[in-house]
Amino acid sequence: MTLLGRLELQRGTVLRRLNRFVVEARVEGGVERLHIRNTGRLHDLLYPGASILYQPRPGFKTAGLVVGVEAEEGVAALIDPGLQVFFFEEAWRLGLVGWLREWRLVAREAAYRGSRLDYLLEGPGGRRGLMEVKSAVYLSGERLCMYPDTVSLRGRRHVERLIEAVCEGFRAVIVFISAHPFCEGFRPCCEVDPMLCKTLERAVAAGVEVHAVKMRLGESGEVHLDSDDLPVRLDGWC
Repeated sequence: MTLLGRLELQRGTVLRRLNRFVVEARVEGGVERLHIRNTGRLHDLLYPGASILYQPRPGFKTAGLVVGVEAEEGVAALIDPGLQVFFFEEAWRLGLVGWLREWRLVAREAAYRGSRLDYLLEGPGGRRGLMEVKSAVYLSGERLCMYPDTVSLRGRRHVERLIEAVCEGFRAVIVFISAHPFCEGFRPCCEVDPMLCKTLERAVAAGVEVHAVKMRLGESGEVHLDSDDLPVRLDGWC
């Protein structure tokens, strides 16, 4: 377990989710609307009565940004994709992600075959790589973080691009940020998107690497890296 950073957060209680991007919550001083950057369904986390942690944002249309949802007293799921990526990059910069230790970031939002993938990488001998990062906070009954929690055409397309990249000699990686504190591993959510599962199966057979990184949020805003390489379960699900 490694401390990656600390966020200044306030607490609230969900009253209702108004749409994909806004939740209405009771906070100190009254009822406010808060912004959500995670567009997943999050039905197992963002429900009426759920305790949330948010960053206040004075001067914005909404009063703050929802960062985490309490799973039990003292620990929370880090649900904001932007902050997940920020702390993933921090772990990478510090050399805490073993499977990226000899690889450097060349560019973000790399254009490739009509899509944009999160990272262009460079490794030993000048070899190039492409990497896509996905948020996984949907927890299964087996305590596995899952992706996606709704059908993801965009996710399928990104996996297809990674398959093509392998064929062109790139190192191709997809990493799932498993940011629920109870998560003990990762698996694709084939119940929700069976086509994505089949695409992942083809990707692994082609040589695409699948990794999962676990991080979590403490009640005082501290973000911890618990594992740089959680177990990934594909057999029996794809």
